[in-house]
Amino acid sequence: MRSRSWILIGVVVLILAASSPAFARGWGLGAGAHDGDFGFQLRKNFRLGGDISQITAQGSVYFPSKTVFKIDADYHFVLGSGKGRFYPLLGLQFAFTSDNAEFGINGGGGLTFMLTETAAAFAEVKYVFGDWDGWTFCGGIYF
Repeated sequence: MRSRSWILIGVVVLILAASSPAFARGWGLGAGAHDGDFGFQLRKNFRLGGDISQITAQGSVYFPSKTVFKIDADYHFVLGSGKGRFYPLLGLQFAFTSDNAEFGINGGGGLTFMLTETAAAFAEVKYVFGDWDGWTFCGGIYF
């Protein structure tokens, strides 16, 4: 089970490294809930040539009865221009505890709103299809 976890982490790192020619857009911090369990999130956006296509890598920790760590890679197709932008998303999730690991598929959407030239607020909702399925809500700030 542990070797499978390390293999998946390696695959996610390789995917992010393969997109290294993409322009790194910004870091973000957020707080949210997955099926009622509270957690925190760190995220990084990678723009894939233009303003409408990006991959967001996320690392999260949630605190149900046992601490759950999650690694997500979501593709965002950004719609709109100006201060507010909506994005549908589709991605993959790897969630693990000290004794269990599960994969999931993410589907949902979000909204970003520019606060200043370099800071933006975001809100996101997605459903995770998998063994740890459920709704995830998250909001925060990019800087």
